[in-house]
Amino acid sequence: MIYRQIAFAHTLRLHLRKQHTPDEYKHLLSEAELDQQKEKYNLPNLLLLQQGIRIKEGIKEEILGGFDNISLEPTLAGFNNFQGSCERIKNTPLLKQYDFFTRLFLVVFMVVLPFSLIADFSKMNIDYLMIPVSILLAYVFATMGKVGEVNEDPFENKITDIPMTALCNTIERDLKEMLGDTDLPNKIESQKGFLL
Repeated sequence: MIYRQIAFAHTLRLHLRKQHTPDEYKHLLSEAELDQQKEKYNLPNLLLLQQGIRIKEGIKEEILGGFDNISLEPTLAGFNNFQGSCERIKNTPLLKQYDFFTRLFLVVFMVVLPFSLIADFSKMNIDYLMIPVSILLAYVFATMGKVGEVNEDPFENKITDIPMTALCNTIERDLKEMLGDTDLPNKIESQKGFLL
């Protein structure tokens, strides 16, 4: 079950990035589970379903106690909710109005800014600083707008995205270590200051 949960993390990452590379998690699942996945689109959801079935079987076979179900089922439901939240972020497009008006107001701000600063800078006898200060402020706001634009899609496997590969690597290493497994994957380190 723990290996299947590790596979869930990997398949969720791949599902959100629209990648299909079973080599990254096939060492965690049985052949029957891998065969079952060939026909399915939403692999993380399938793995959560298999976890739920395995919990029911564990209770029936008395491997798990009757109260274990009470704590395990809500945890699975939580994973399902987290997956749904990530899918909504991935699949809900940002309305074009937000992008258009953000850019429009940013351009208007940059054009009006020097004219609004000229009187104050003239009173202080530092009117030569008005243009550099205007450029600096415009640059700051333009950068903030670009950061917001880049963060609209956090699952596209770009350097600005959530480092899901590194997160999955940490989950796999930690859970395998808790099992006493010594065959741990190499820890993913940042490359040029970025984690993927």
